[in-house]
Parts: sequence; C-alpha cells; structure tokens
Amino acid sequence: MTPSTSPYLHTAPPLRRVMLQVAAALIPGVLVLIWWQGSRWLGQLAVAVAAAYACETAVLLMRKKPLAPLRDGSVLITALLLALSLPVLAPWWLVVLGTAFAVLLGKHLYGGLGQNPFNPAMVGFAVLLISFPAQMSGMPAAPVSLLNPVDATSAATLLDHSRTLRIAGESLHALYPPWQQQLLVAAWLAGGIWLTTTRAADYRLLASTLIGATLCALAFWLGGATTLNPYAQLGSGAIIFGACFIATDPVTAATTPLGRWLYGILVGALAIAIRNLGNFPDGVAFAILIANGLVPLIDPLTQPRYR
Repeated sequence: MTPSTSPYLHTAPPLRRVMLQVAAALIPGVLVLIWWQGSRWLGQLAVAVAAAYACETAVLLMRKKPLAPLRDGSVLITALLLALSLPVLAPWWLVVLGTAFAVLLGKHLYGGLGQNPFNPAMVGFAVLLISFPAQMSGMPAAPVSLLNPVDATSAATLLDHSRTLRIAGESLHALYPPWQQQLLVAAWLAGGIWLTTTRAADYRLLASTLIGATLCALAFWLGGATTLNPYAQLGSGAIIFGACFIATDPVTAATTPLGRWLYGILVGALAIAIRNLGNFPDGVAFAILIANGLVPLIDPLTQPRYR
C-alpha cells in the first residue's frame, strides 16, 4: 500500500458484488426449504427470476435506456426475495404476476434502481396477498419430492392455526414452531449475520427489527393468554427472513444511524401488531411498506449534528 496524504477517497463496494453476497446468503435457507418442502422451490425461483429479467429488459427497452442494469444483480435479488416470500404451492402465473408488479410498479414506476421509496419485493407480495388471498394461503404438510407419490398436502401454518385459536378465545401458550421451522430460522439468521459481518447489510437494521418484534411480542404475551409467546412469534412466519433480507434494504430504509434503529424497531413492532390485531396472519410486508413510507419523516428528525 502506497502511503499518501489527505484527502482520502472512500470507494464503496460494487453493487453487483453486494447483490451476489445477498444471493449467497440466501443459499442456506433455500437448501433447507428444498430439503423440507421439495424441489418445487427451484422451479418457483427459476420462474420468478426469468419473469423479473424479462420485465426489466422490456422496461429498459421501452425507456430507451442501456441494458447495463441487467448486470448489477438488483432485479435478481427482487425476484429471489419475492419467490421465497410466496407459498411453495403458489401457481406459476401468480409468481409471474407478482414479479411483474414488483419490477414495474415497485421499481421502475419511481425511476429505477435507487429511486424507489418502497421495497419492490414487498410491493409485489402485498398486491398478491390482497388480490389473491386464497392462493396465498396454505403450505405443504408433507414433503414434495420424487419419492412422494402425492404432489402435496396443504395445511395451515402455525400463524394460521394460532389466529384461529385466538379468534375462538383459546389459550396459545402450548404452541411452538416445529423443528423444521426452527432450522429454517437458523439458516436465515446465519445468512443475515454473515451479511452484517461483510458489511453488505447494516447490523443496526437487523438488530433493531428483532428488538422491536421481541418487545412487541412480549407486550402482547403479557397482555393476554390468546397470543403466542415471544419465542413462537419470532420463530414463525417471516419475522427473521424480513429482518435479515428485507428490512436491511439500504435503498428503502432510513439512512441515519439513529434513524435506522428507529426504523427497524418500527418494522418489528408493526409486524407483530398487524399479526395479532389485523386480518392477516403475518404482517411483515405491510410493516415494511409502512416504515418505508415514514422514512422521509425519520431521516430529517434524526440527522446527526456536528460542531
């Protein structure tokens, strides 16, 4: 290294490398999903990626823009996150439709990469959840594999089951996430922690989201017997996945250090609140979108002051 005098120029890592790191961090969780629920996940991921690149190419050509953004990996991450957020039994047309909404409305409607105020993957997911609630519910109760003669058997998730019992006024203290779900949570968390160690993601966003979710879940649990305990709340649904890979999106999250703590706490608390008070069994997507909309208020109020 050649010594030199100031001023020094800080160079950020290339966007493509960061996107590839995020894709690599998703691999452990994808492998667990394939082992647990079958190879159908590979087809769903492939359909989402193909649809995302097709939509991205079409929009760039219509806008008469260069095709260089196809190589930065941003549309790949959008497709992967959306596909992993959808149920594995989702029909192929639902995956294509959600990906198109994510790329066209969530990203290019606002000008493209870096200008979108809302997370594109969550935009596509929210549109599908509101428009097609029946196709967006249910999960395979038996592994889907070549050795299994039955394609799939659907069953309610822990959140669906807990919501049914909560409406009936029954106690939920005995409900805990199954060991397969715990293994998946560990895989997502390992990928998220690796991203923070390589500085591809901000640890503040990951930690604050989990803190907000834990505190809100604890408040609900202490407030009545008809809610899941905090351990089951964090171990089920998309809380860990959202905290590791969606809340850490640097484009749509708050930018100041204090603002990122507040942003993450807001995401975690809203996700638990929507899950326990709303009509949907999980509220991570809506929590992310609401927090995205509040970023223009969070950043100005948390600007650091220098003397």
